[in-house]
Parts: sequence; C-alpha cells; structure tokens
Amino acid sequence: MMAARVGYHLGVTSQGREVDQDALPLRGHLPDWLEGVLLRNGPGLFETGDYHCRHWFDGLAMLQSFTLRGGRVGFRNRHLATRTLEQARHNGRIQGSGFATDTHRSLLKRLRGLAHPVLTDNTNVNIALMAGQAVCLTETPVPTAFDPDTLETRGPLPFTDTTELHLSTAHPMADSHSGDLYGFGIRFALNSEYLLFRIPAGTRRRRIIARLPVKTPAYMHSFALTRHHLVLSEFPLVVTPLDMLVTGRPFIENFRWLPELGTRFQVFDRQRGTHLATCVGEPCFAFHHINAFEDQAGRLQVDLAAYPDADVIRRLYLEPLRRGWTEPACGEAWRFTLDVHRGNATRTVLGERGLELPRIHATRCGGRDYRYVYGTGNHVPGALMDELVKLDVGRGTHLTWSEADGYPGEPVFVPRPGATEEDDGVLLSVILDAAAGTSHLLILDARTLEERARATLPIPLPFGFHGAFLPDHAG
Repeated sequence: MMAARVGYHLGVTSQGREVDQDALPLRGHLPDWLEGVLLRNGPGLFETGDYHCRHWFDGLAMLQSFTLRGGRVGFRNRHLATRTLEQARHNGRIQGSGFATDTHRSLLKRLRGLAHPVLTDNTNVNIALMAGQAVCLTETPVPTAFDPDTLETRGPLPFTDTTELHLSTAHPMADSHSGDLYGFGIRFALNSEYLLFRIPAGTRRRRIIARLPVKTPAYMHSFALTRHHLVLSEFPLVVTPLDMLVTGRPFIENFRWLPELGTRFQVFDRQRGTHLATCVGEPCFAFHHINAFEDQAGRLQVDLAAYPDADVIRRLYLEPLRRGWTEPACGEAWRFTLDVHRGNATRTVLGERGLELPRIHATRCGGRDYRYVYGTGNHVPGALMDELVKLDVGRGTHLTWSEADGYPGEPVFVPRPGATEEDDGVLLSVILDAAAGTSHLLILDARTLEERARATLPIPLPFGFHGAFLPDHAG
C-alpha cells in the first residue's frame, strides 16, 4: 500500500483490466495521412497475488495498441503472457533475474546461473521488428513475439545462433537502408567481455562484429550507432561479476558508482569490428542515447540524455517514486565530442531544458547530423514527467507542451509521407490525466507542439517505456 498519493499515483499503480474498444471518444481531427498502429510497452502490474516488485523497471509487462484509421482511434491492451507472470501470480516469486527485485536464489543456483543463466522473459521495455515478427525486448536476450493486431503473446523467439549472453540491449539500432539490426551484449565471468553484433534483416542470427574484454563491466542500457562507427558509452557504474554470485543482491544493487573512472567511450569500426579508441570524458550516467554522428570535420559526436550520477536509479524504486519526486525527473542533453587520436571526450550542453525518453526522426537522421529531439521533461519538482519538450540541438532553443495534472509518456515521432523538413509530422504520446483518473492518446503537431487531437481511454494506464508506430503504408 502507498503511504501517500502524489498527483501521478495512477502512473505507478497496477492496471489489471484488459480493454477492447473500436473507437475512443475523440476531440479534434487526425491528419488524413496518419494511418497505422502505435504499439506501446511497459509495466502493467506491480503486484499480483503475493508478488510485489520493488522497482518501476520490474513491473510485469503490458502491451497497448492504438489503431489510427479512418479518422478514428481504437484501443486494446493485454498483459504479456510470460513464464514470469505465471510464476508471480501462482508462486509469489520469480526465477529469472529481476532488475532490482530479489529473486531469492540460493548460492548454488547463482553459481549454476553463471554457466546456464536463468533469464527473465518479462520483456517490458521496448518493441522491435525481427525476422518479420513483432517482439518485446528487455535487457536480457530473450525476445518475446506477439501478434501486433491482437496483442496475443506468441512466446519466446530465440536467436538461431549459439552466442550466450547475460545482458543484451533493449535498444537495438536499425540500419534504415539494409534493415539490419545492431546491438551489444555482456557476458559476465571472471574475464567478462562486451560483444557487439549485427542481425541481418529477415533473420534471428546474431553475427559477432567485435569483442572487448572487460574486468568490471559497466551498466549500459543503450549504445550509439553512426554511419561508420559503433560506440559503447561505459558510464562509471560498474560491477565485479563475482559480487553478483556472492552477495545475492538484485542485479543493479551489485553495481558501484566510481566517478574517478570517468565516462569511457569505446569506439569500433562498424564494418571491420576493429577497436579504434577509448575516449575518456567526465563522469555521467544515461539510460538513453539521443543520437550520434560524424560531423563535417570527421569528429564523432555522441548525444545523451545524461545525469551527473546514477542516483536516478535509486529514485525509481517504487517506494520513493510513489512518495513523490524531490528532484528533476529527467537528464540534460549532453554532447560529447570524441577525439579518437588523443583519447578524450569533451562535453557541451545542448539546451536549457532537460529531457528523457528521447526520440528523433530516426529514419532520416539516425546516425546522421540532425536538429530536433523530442522527449518528456520536468519543470515542477515533485511532478515526475509533466511536459513534452522539443529541443533544437543546433540553436539550443526549445518548445514545450504541458497542462495541469497531465503526465506524458515517450513522444513517438511520425513523419508525414513526402515531407522534406525534419520536423514535418506529428508526435504521439500517452498522457495520464490525473484529475480525470484516465489516460489520453495525444496527437501534437511536431513543428509547433500544438494539439491536433486527443482520444480518451476508459482506464488510466501505468507509465510505459517505449513503443513504435507501424504505418499501414511505408513511405
């Protein structure tokens, strides 16, 4: 039970209902070109039976779909039918490693897990297309396939290679021309290593591009991909793998913040897999890369939604989160310019307004120079994510959208077909309306952040993480 309610409490409250509605009440008008499905992923249940998770990131997965066709918006949500959900409901405990929720495994089971890891299938973080199937992803290499129309869980979709990883990014990066996916993973051992891989389009086979030995692996949620490089951003939140076996603590609680290490950017040649440089910059932490690219002078620019330290992880435990925030709930847009010859990384701040859950026009600008990033922001302490932000990274200026008692989720950018300008399109964001006790799908003009339409749901939705828009007609 929550000791007190904060304005956004419904965003961190379990939602047990599953809804099917062909047409939501709609205010305003959808653009006539906006036809497709917005898929969203994130926690749906924080408690079920005797199971209680401790951290926002451990909430049990729930899928959502918003169907935008013929000027109408339909909605459906389904809890992802996984082994983890079944265990939580019937046993009150889970077997796979949670992010910050204790799985109560014995030392013997932890030792066995090093060779044969028991990986969670609570894939509650992201959505991607792999080998022609929609899949849910988390930070373990166990994609879960689902039907994008019905949201029916199809089950695990294992990779067809033999590579064993303990951790894998929930944010694979797609090459907009080939359709190949790129990613990285970590194998924990006495001699650990990072592995970078490519998944050729239409396959589920990870082809290893590069390996890098590491004694104390860093916690990295995402990475950077440019036209010619792969970049791992090693934040100074690191772990001695033996500690995960001995202490029995939940995964993330084994990591230590060592700012004296700085942030180490490991730069690889994307085609050959050659390790080109280690560039060291000031310490920071980030969940999400915004973008990265090679500028006209050939320098590498890596943009992050960055925090000065990793304390944000502590603040996202459910107990403090439900009490209310006392500090800003988002990072700042930082750019690191990497000098691969000197091995250093120089930081600049790209704007006055902070942001989190960043999105860009990925098809046009991913891995290339760009101008605009959209994200959630926070301008009232204690209010969590209470605004949407559009940041012009070239000029350092910004636009915002906010309304009383409105708490937005990740803004997904959808370009207008045939558009020539980078921001010609709309933003789709799920808004928690705390006063009304429900949620909306909000459609904003991406140029101006003016409202085009909103569709009202019959239920409030917990705060989600990431999603994807699947247009009916590509172009």
